[in-house]
Parts: sequence; structure tokens; C-alpha cells
Amino acid sequence: MRIIIIGAGISSLTLATHLVKDGHEVIIIDKNTRPGGVMALYQENGYSFEQGPLLIGDMNPGEAMYELLKSIGVTLPTERCDRGLVLKDYAFIRPDRFQGKNWRKDLAKKYFPEDAEGIDEYYRFYEALMKIRYLSLQKPSLINRIRTALTFLSIKKYQNMTCQQFTEKLFSNPDLRTVYTGILADFCVDPSEINCFSIPFTNAETAFDDRIDIYDRKGNQYYPAFNYVIGGVQKIPEALGDYIEKNGGSFMYGRTVTKINVENGRATSVNLENGEQFKADIIVSAGGAHEVFYKLIGKEHLTDEYIRILENFRKMEAVFMLHLGVDYDPLQYQKQPLVYYYGTSDLKGATYRLRNGIYHDGQDGFLIFCDSYHAREFAPEGRHCLTIYTVAPNRLNEGSWEENKEIYADHLISLAEKYLPDLHKHITFKKIITADYYKEYTNTDFFSFGGLVPVDGQVNPPHRTPVENFYFLGSQSESNGGITPTSAGGHKVYQLIKESMK
Repeated sequence: MRIIIIGAGISSLTLATHLVKDGHEVIIIDKNTRPGGVMALYQENGYSFEQGPLLIGDMNPGEAMYELLKSIGVTLPTERCDRGLVLKDYAFIRPDRFQGKNWRKDLAKKYFPEDAEGIDEYYRFYEALMKIRYLSLQKPSLINRIRTALTFLSIKKYQNMTCQQFTEKLFSNPDLRTVYTGILADFCVDPSEINCFSIPFTNAETAFDDRIDIYDRKGNQYYPAFNYVIGGVQKIPEALGDYIEKNGGSFMYGRTVTKINVENGRATSVNLENGEQFKADIIVSAGGAHEVFYKLIGKEHLTDEYIRILENFRKMEAVFMLHLGVDYDPLQYQKQPLVYYYGTSDLKGATYRLRNGIYHDGQDGFLIFCDSYHAREFAPEGRHCLTIYTVAPNRLNEGSWEENKEIYADHLISLAEKYLPDLHKHITFKKIITADYYKEYTNTDFFSFGGLVPVDGQVNPPHRTPVENFYFLGSQSESNGGITPTSAGGHKVYQLIKESMK
């Protein structure tokens, strides 16, 4: 069976890997020159930079991405990684000497003694959810169901609380609330819009210290862990792409699909920008949902219900990103390769500004990542790579990214110099990346850096569409974004296709 997949991001590659294993003829069409989407490296002047994925989950034995790669005979070298967190008056940076898995808890109680009782309760809540997660990954049994039920009873009283309600109940200090909910700004979500059970999973203690043991006494993985892929995360799409090609799949790079043809309610072929047409038994598309369904398919082929979903789901916003080559070692100042710097505790206000085209100019927060820490080959000898970025509106309500980007870049560098002294004197290369760059890169009118906002109750565009033999996947079919859920979308579509063939 011939299957055309539009887009060569991680969801498409995951799907194609399964399909070529089953012997299908798979053609992947992508406007760029290599696989990976935003997982591909940005490379210029001897420097290489990660485009976004920094801490990768699911890369340990038994986890989804590791097992997908293992199934095609690939085991990529990785190393555990972590991140730091700095607020205006408080810093949660991993200590030089390991102080046990609860050092952040102890430090929080030192900074905020008035909230010590709430901090203890938070960590009881955290451990309960980690235990439930662990049990859910074990072989089903009566004893595990009982253990899960008993553990849930201890936190049931919080099940209907939002992140805002939960942290306001436990903590009186807004800065302490930000310690555990600040990461939500990356998802463009207001703490009042998402259930509090998400907090431990966006704040796993193992994400802040890679020395925390993740295994139980039997050697089973208990806590989630995060890794760098040695040599860059692009090695994942490269490995999948190689497997796909070696097993009969093909890539058409540098090509843009302009139309998905529908006849009698069924997707039949795609048109390319040069006038070529390719027929297929099944067509799958990643990319922007509105661009795919309104431009490539056409509203006339959709149901009212599907249109309603497309009109109501919420996308994350974009990023403002600087890729810098520098001639000094930034880790002489920043003790961890990746550190988030929060400038505000008003997450509701920050989210409002983001959604309404008001750029905070770095004042609400940003992160600094030393790309070359885990890949020395990313930078020339004696140099390092730095990526500084912050969430930013897709479209500015005043001016444009093109006319403002140099000023905004200077401001962000100036803010970063509080932590990396004299940074501007050591810059040897600079690339400014805005929403406009990514719109061109991803062929979308509205670039959503992380996919969809994980708002409670939101219905995402389903993989199965009103058009027969046409499926939708990618970051705009999944909440939370990132490699793991997006790749999982590829698994889901594979199962749908497999079922349709029975």
C-alpha cells in the first residue's frame, strides 16, 4: 500500500518506521533538506545549535523512544541531564556535593520557612503521584491496583483543583508558587487552566539533579529521567530516517505540498508546488492544523464538529531565540548547562501578555543553554555555543519582529549579562530567530513552538479526520508538545491505519 506522509518531523518518522516494517511503500515529503523538523540542528559558521529540545525524556531502557530506536537496531549514547532555576531573590542550583534527592525541599524550607508545612505536604503529594506513575508502568495485577487505589486516596482531595488553587492552598508566598508552576509559562498556560496533578510531572526532582537515583531496589525505573543525546538530538531523526530509507521508504526534500485532493470524501493524491501529482492509498499530514485543513484539504470536506474543534483549540505561542558563539566558557559562571531565569511571579499576567501580542522583552524570564556542553563538536576549538531564548508572541501587537529583533536581542543579552558577565564582549557569532523564521521553516502562518496549550477540557484535532484515508498528526494534535507526546502521536496513527486495513 502506498502511503504519503507530509512533513518529516518526529511524529511522521515514528509512523513511517512502523509502516516500512510492515512492508508499505512510504513517501515522506518535506520542504526542508533533512528530517527532524524543529529537532534538526541550526548550523552556520562552524557552529551547531539545538533548535529547542533540551532535556529529553523517554530515552532510558523500557521507555518509548529508547524502545523505538532499539527496535530498529539503534542505541544512541546519552547522558543524564538537569536544569537550574533562578528567581529574582532565590536560586535552586544543584549543589556541588550531592545532598540527597530532597535538597530542593530543604532549600525551599530555608528560603520560605513560613510555608514549611505546605512544602512538606507538596512533597507528599509529589511522591504519591510518582508512585502512581510507577505502578501504572508495571505489569497489571490485583495488588498493584490496590496499591494504586490506596495511594490515590491520600491525594484525592486535590483531584479537582487547578494549579493555582493547589499552590495558593499550600503556599502563601507567590515566589514559592512560581518555583513549582513557572514552567507552565513555557506551555503558554495560565495556572488556573490546568489541573494540579500536572505539577509533579513538569517539576520532576530528577530534572533538577541528574545524580538522583531513578531506580527502585529491584532495579526497575521508579522516577522519570532526562537525557542529552550525545552529539545532538538530531541523531534521533537521522537514525529513524536512515532506517526508513534502508527499508524501502523514500524522502522528497525541498518540496512543498500545495493541495490534498479529495474525491467522493476520500483523500486520493497530493499536488506539489511544481505541478506534480502523486497518488496514494493513504495520506497523512503533520504541520499546522489550520493550514492543513483549511488550505490543503478545504472546509467543504470537513464536518461541522471537526471545524468546531479547529476553531476552538488553543495553540502555544512562539519563541524569541538567540544562537550565540562565544570565545569563553559560560559554565565558569553558570554552574549548570541549562538554567531558567524567572523575572516575574505573576504567571497569569505573563500568560495574558503572551497571548495578546505584548512582548515582555525578556523581563518575565528566559533560559540560557550551553549547547556545546554535551557536544563539544558543536563549536570550533576554544569556542562555545549558547542559546538564549524566551517565550514570545507569535505576532506583536505593535511593530514587527523584523524591525525590532536587533533591539530585542541586545536587551536579552543585557539581561543575560547579570549571570554571564561581559557576554557581549565575547560574542563571535549571532543568529536571531523569531516567529517569522519558524513560520517559513515550518510552512505555517502561525508558528506554535510547543504544539497545543494543555488546557483542561480542550479537544485537540483528532488523528482520524472526516476525510476517508486521511490522518492528521504532529505537535498540533497533541497537548504538551515535546518529543515524547509528539512521537506517541505517530504510534497512535499507526494503530489507526493498521485497524483500517483489517
